[in-house]
Amino acid sequence: METRRAEEREKLERRLAAEVRVMEANEANIAEFLQADSELAAAEAELRVITERSAKAKATALAAIAERVGSVSGAADLVEISAAKAKTLLREAGLSVGTKKAASSQESTPAPATPDAATDEGRTEPSDPAVMSA
Repeated sequence: METRRAEEREKLERRLAAEVRVMEANEANIAEFLQADSELAAAEAELRVITERSAKAKATALAAIAERVGSVSGAADLVEISAAKAKTLLREAGLSVGTKKAASSQESTPAPATPDAATDEGRTEPSDPAVMSA
């Protein structure tokens, strides 16, 4: 009877030892998974930062092109993207573009001409009293 109890006890101890090994292996797998998950989260964060920098650099370059070309849609054509995508890229980067149209319409607005300046082009003295007193 006592040997039978000893055998049952030994069986239970072996089963318990096997369960402990399985639990330890599971713990190791969980720790490995958590480590990999943490590394993945860090890589995702780094990729997000790189992507944001890249988008900002693209938008800055696009803004420079748009200023030289005179329009966002013209710049979009040059870099082979849609005008809507170009505008979205600029808006998301918080950039605005001073195109030639906007700049030239402000700069090329002629000052109102005085009647005698238009009729008296050959005259050498200035017709503006402020210039005459200078």
